[in-house]
Amino acid sequence: MNSLTVTDEFVDYVWSFYGNDDPLYPIAGLTKKDIVDATNIYIERIEKGDLEYVHYEWGDGDSLDRERVRDIILENPKFTLSGV
Repeated sequence: MNSLTVTDEFVDYVWSFYGNDDPLYPIAGLTKKDIVDATNIYIERIEKGDLEYVHYEWGDGDSLDRERVRDIILENPKFTLSGV
């Protein structure tokens, strides 16, 4: 597998859903750095291939990738989806 890297486009895509000035699904306190950190964890899980994450596969930054990164963000108890 080629090594995956976090792109600004993907971070902006995730940010547009969860962290911008008028997000569709706001996550209070979220920063772009949090998105980068969560995306790096997601990539590590894909590349490591642990049994728990064997079904993970990079979808070129699609909605499933975005949702999995969101789920990783929400693993941190300081974050919750607001207004949902």
